[in-house]
Amino acid sequence: MKDRNPRIFCADGFNMSVQAHKDSYCEPQQDKGPHTHMEGGYPNECPSDELAAYAEKRFDPRETVYPYVPREVFEREFELHGGIVKGHLPD
Repeated sequence: MKDRNPRIFCADGFNMSVQAHKDSYCEPQQDKGPHTHMEGGYPNECPSDELAAYAEKRFDPRETVYPYVPREVFEREFELHGGIVKGHLPD
């Protein structure tokens, strides 16, 4: 399935997909928000330890999904990377 939310890019080049809809690992698991927890995936580099704790696969944090991550964890992650310059968190 094609991502519904565009990939998020940060000021320092860090980027990853963050999704929240009925077909993703989010809360509530529906298309309309607000969503308290979202699904992340496939960052271009290793994330912080806080976000990495949600990884499904521990051997390569760049090649996995991050299910049911609280919105605040994504907000902190993107701030660590200089803030979002392209894209946005789902509603």
